[in-house]
Amino acid sequence: MKAMVLYDQGKTELREVPIPEIGNEDILLKVEACGICGSDLHVFYGNLAPQGPVPYIMGHEFVGTIAKTGSRVDSRWKIGDHVVSENTGGACGICPACSKGDFVNCANRICLGCGTDGGFAEYVKIPGQILKIYPNCLYHIPEKLSFEEATVLEPAANAYKAVIQEGNLHAGETVVVFGAGALGLMSVQMASIAGAANVILVGMTNDKVTRFPIASIYGATHCLVSNENPHLISDIMDIAGPNGVALVIDAAGVPLVTSQAITIVRNEGMIVRIGMSPKPFNDTLDTFATKSVTIRGHMGYNQESWRNTLSLASCGKLNLKSIITEVMPLENYEAGFEKMRNQTASKVILIP
Repeated sequence: MKAMVLYDQGKTELREVPIPEIGNEDILLKVEACGICGSDLHVFYGNLAPQGPVPYIMGHEFVGTIAKTGSRVDSRWKIGDHVVSENTGGACGICPACSKGDFVNCANRICLGCGTDGGFAEYVKIPGQILKIYPNCLYHIPEKLSFEEATVLEPAANAYKAVIQEGNLHAGETVVVFGAGALGLMSVQMASIAGAANVILVGMTNDKVTRFPIASIYGATHCLVSNENPHLISDIMDIAGPNGVALVIDAAGVPLVTSQAITIVRNEGMIVRIGMSPKPFNDTLDTFATKSVTIRGHMGYNQESWRNTLSLASCGKLNLKSIITEVMPLENYEAGFEKMRNQTASKVILIP
């Protein structure tokens, strides 16, 4: 089969590799579509070291059709089923996080496409080990969704957890989202679905053409350009009014945004930090303390996130289509990554 293989830091190529062999407890998926994630960009361009021994096949936002099942696989999984992977490929099953079902936060978690073979390929194996301890590492796709739309369920579940579960958003509040990538845009949509009165997206100049229009479709009431606006903080405060900003979603991650988030969030407000940056935070945390602000680290999703995101998609309240700006064959993956990097695309889907 053909697969996009990471073979060294920042080095990939399309290779012919064997179709994975499965055992009695494994599932083999024929990959129908796989999205390029923002984190994939860091690995692809060499800004982030491989997350496991190379070579391995990248791609963790994948959906597929069950092509083969082992003899001891649960009968609810049948050949021909359309499924989306939660992309957990291994977990210990016994740590405190696993014990309460938060397998994404297992210290020994293995992510399909991030350190072990994933979905930028024609086939991918779902290991029986994870199916046994975490039966919901796969979900059936709602019938009304295309394969391309279903790849976006992963960032949507991510945003659901950040905004609803961790952000504890109440209807009528003001939410500010920094960062107009996929997680930022999905956070905008989740805040709108949850009833936020104001949803303020803060992006950059490059976001105005492609991403701000999507944000408007998803319910953003205001889109602000941080690098063009010397009055960004005061503008946000004016929009929020006397009740202030209840929740800030930091989907950018740079230290300046952390400082801005602490400044704009109201006393006893919540900041959920999705974005990442290796740069140090060279600023005081005194305001964080004096305002009794909560800063919550965020990683992934859990079964509640997926269950409710799937419900929103099934009933038509969650728009997974508008964010997809490019669908192209796997062979053109380099062009797809470049479109994501230069922000001429919001979400690129590759078809093996």
